[in-house]
Amino acid sequence: MLGGVQDDQGQSPLPVGRGALEAQPMTSGSGDHAVLVRQAETPRVLLLAEPGAGPQGGRERVVVMPFDEDVETRVDGDALATWIAAPYDVPGSASDARVPAWASAFGFVLIIVVVVLTVIGGAVVFGWLLDVVAA
Repeated sequence: MLGGVQDDQGQSPLPVGRGALEAQPMTSGSGDHAVLVRQAETPRVLLLAEPGAGPQGGRERVVVMPFDEDVETRVDGDALATWIAAPYDVPGSASDARVPAWASAFGFVLIIVVVVLTVIGGAVVFGWLLDVVAA
């Protein structure tokens, strides 16, 4: 229990991160819902929503209430980008990580063709440019 807010009965906590943190759904006396993120029995952060502005309520505002200095809040998309870009531990066999030889050869030939066409294209453009400047 946290200041008049009680754990939702029958709801098991959801693991966050690598499992040391848990997200526990909470309900206040007025029926508002929140999520308490805790490590063991120590609360770390509380996520809740405030009613939005405007005649019909509008979008609700998400409020993050950190309980210690190890909680980092990010305002822009950096948090999502960091989380998505994190490497995943996906188990797989060593043969799954290898690229087939034909794919490597095809890629090499494709790069050589692109380089040759770039050189030819550059020569044509500079030849045309010299003809225009010389005229």
